[in-house]
Amino acid sequence: MSFFKNFLDKILGSNTLYYPGCLTKALLPEIQKNYEDILNELWIDFIKLSDKEYCCGSPVLRAGMKDAYEKIKEKNIQIFKEHAVGLIITNCPACYNMLKYQYKLEEEHWIKVEHITQTIKRNEKKLKNKDILKEITYHDPCHLGRLSGNYEEPREILNKCGYKVNELSKNRENSMFCGWGGWLVNNNPELSEKICNQVLSEIPEWASMTSPCPMCYFQFKKHAKNVEVKEFSEIILDSKKEK
Repeated sequence: MSFFKNFLDKILGSNTLYYPGCLTKALLPEIQKNYEDILNELWIDFIKLSDKEYCCGSPVLRAGMKDAYEKIKEKNIQIFKEHAVGLIITNCPACYNMLKYQYKLEEEHWIKVEHITQTIKRNEKKLKNKDILKEITYHDPCHLGRLSGNYEEPREILNKCGYKVNELSKNRENSMFCGWGGWLVNNNPELSEKICNQVLSEIPEWASMTSPCPMCYFQFKKHAKNVEVKEFSEIILDSKKEK
């Protein structure tokens, strides 16, 4: 049965690919495992590219290396087609924005792209409703929020998991940058940390915050002192454990 399904997927181009992105794979393998567990919990059959996965090209394009970016883009599209990919699910907002809007996979190649918060929201009936038990501050990532217009799904999922969402003073399309991206963390680490701490300063001590972006999570986790920073996948899995 499994062989037949894989054969059919190959013909129809309907494989679902989980694409964690470079940062998750290199620095947050435990988070990658979390999202794989979540997809399995939601009964979503997916494939991985493993060593065949290339960077989406976002850092190269932002650095102005357009020719190198085009080569990466062409290589990735070729790999997606070779693996009969019909849907790409990624937990990285930068990868999501790049694959959906820069590659134009849906318009030009009939490959649908979802950020994993959209996937979870689409399958929310498989999650149990929780009474509001806790509070958490939510941070809108740049690439998921103002660059892609996805604001509601993460908040609705948090509510479903039993969290009252506290908003930062600057949120949604006006959300503050975490301080990592655009090579700022490398080119001006002092400014990067200052920006990050400005966001963290709004959150009461010993309170919790989350952001569905590996870059934002890594940055806030690194600089938070008395604030609990939780990756979005941790909240989903914790919710499933709680009775």
